[in-house]
Amino acid sequence: MKKSITLISLVLLFALVASAQKDVPRSEAYLGFQYVRANQFNQNTGLGQSIGGFDMYGGHGQFIWNFNQWISAVGDFGAVNKPNIGIINVQNTTAFTYGGPRFYYRMHRWSPFGEVLFGAAYRHVSTGVIALTDPTTPVLPVANPSTLFPGPDALVRARLTTTQNAFAMEVGGGLDYRFNKHFSFRPVEVDYVLTRFPSLSKGTRENQNSISASAGVVFTFGAL
Repeated sequence: MKKSITLISLVLLFALVASAQKDVPRSEAYLGFQYVRANQFNQNTGLGQSIGGFDMYGGHGQFIWNFNQWISAVGDFGAVNKPNIGIINVQNTTAFTYGGPRFYYRMHRWSPFGEVLFGAAYRHVSTGVIALTDPTTPVLPVANPSTLFPGPDALVRARLTTTQNAFAMEVGGGLDYRFNKHFSFRPVEVDYVLTRFPSLSKGTRENQNSISASAGVVFTFGAL
C-alpha cells in the first residue's frame, strides 16, 4: 500500500512539474524605459563633489534564454542620456551592455527574479565652447561649410567630445506579470550598477555606484 501511494505521489509530482514547464517560454525579449541615478564622478573631493549625482533617462532592452523554469541567460542592453550636467555644462550619453545568469521563481502569474550581470559601459561626453578665431584666420566664403573659415577675430561655437569605455556590473532583480503566453508586463526592475570610468580630475579609474530602474513589456516565444 505504501509503495502504491509513493508511486502515485511521484506520478502526480512529475505531472505538476511537466505542466509548470509548459508555461515557461523558451525565449523572451524585453523592451522598456530606463531611469538611472548616476554617480559617475568622484563626489568626495573637488569638482565631482560640486556636481554630485544626477538623473539620466533612456531605453532598455533584454534577450532572455530560459534553460528551465528557474535559470536563464540574459543579454542586457541600454542607453541613457543627460543633456546638461550641472556647473560643467556637459552632455553625457552612457550605453551599457551586460550578460549573465538570472534566477526566477515562477508562479501562475507573477515571476520575481534576481540576476548578476557583467559587461561594459560606454560613455560619450561633450561640451560646447565659444572661441575667438586667430587674427590670421582667412575668409573663404566659397568653402563648404563657409563657417570653417569665418575670418579673423570672429566668435565661433564648437563642441568638444570624448569617449570612454569601462568595466560594468549589474546586480538586482525585478518582477514580471504574465498576461498570456505571448505577453508579460514588468512593473519594476531595480539594479545596483558598478562602473569603472576614469576620474574627472585625476584620470585614474575609480568605482562609480549608480542605481537603475526600469519598466516595460516582455514578449515571449516558444515553450520548454
